[in-house]
Amino acid sequence: MNHKIWRFDNANSLYYALIDSLAQSISKIVDSGRNPVLALPTGNTMIPFYRIAIESAEKLQIEKWLCFNLDEYYPIDESNEELTFEEFMEQNFYSRLKEPVQLKKILDGRTHTPEQECLEYEKLIKSHGGIDICILGLGLNGHIGFNEPKSAFDSRTRLVDLHPQTLMSNFNGQAIFTHAMTMGIGTILESKEIMLVALGKSKAQTIKSAIKEPPSTQCPASALQRHECVTWFLDQEAADLI
Repeated sequence: MNHKIWRFDNANSLYYALIDSLAQSISKIVDSGRNPVLALPTGNTMIPFYRIAIESAEKLQIEKWLCFNLDEYYPIDESNEELTFEEFMEQNFYSRLKEPVQLKKILDGRTHTPEQECLEYEKLIKSHGGIDICILGLGLNGHIGFNEPKSAFDSRTRLVDLHPQTLMSNFNGQAIFTHAMTMGIGTILESKEIMLVALGKSKAQTIKSAIKEPPSTQCPASALQRHECVTWFLDQEAADLI
């Protein structure tokens, strides 16, 4: 098992280290003659990452990326579309690139057949050879993607109920969305490499549960203990209990 736990004194140094590590992995994939397939996250923690990635587009060879987002809210309509992850990605990443990525895919929160949409998403990922690099944030309750507590470690892309703690974190408790579609834990674990980012003392206990305690569906991120290649990018506060 090749797990690395990297601790940083500040968020800025963490993000630049993440970019450097990502660039190295992408170079190896491109040198092998393939375009890199990435699973990409959203959330406030990732905004600085996308800003620095845009500045480092040439180094990261972003124009070669095949991008699959981890998740999307459901259902989407005109009343809530400004709060979607599709909108987040456009505002913070895709619309700011000088050269577009090779492929950008996100689960369609407007579909009337979410189960079929999730099935087709899995097929599309497999048709491109699977995820090379999965970048993850971390929820306070240990969720990765929108795999909330009690999610099975072999779960696939699917429609899920959002946990009340997630609604509180994302919408101050308002039920603007109560469901989402997300890559499953099993889907994530099939990625060849995983990079997870966590910041702040509020994540310290979750990080301890994910890394040091036996894997449990009560902490979905603890499933990452079963993966062969994970790098944990943590600030000192998030790493305080390990």
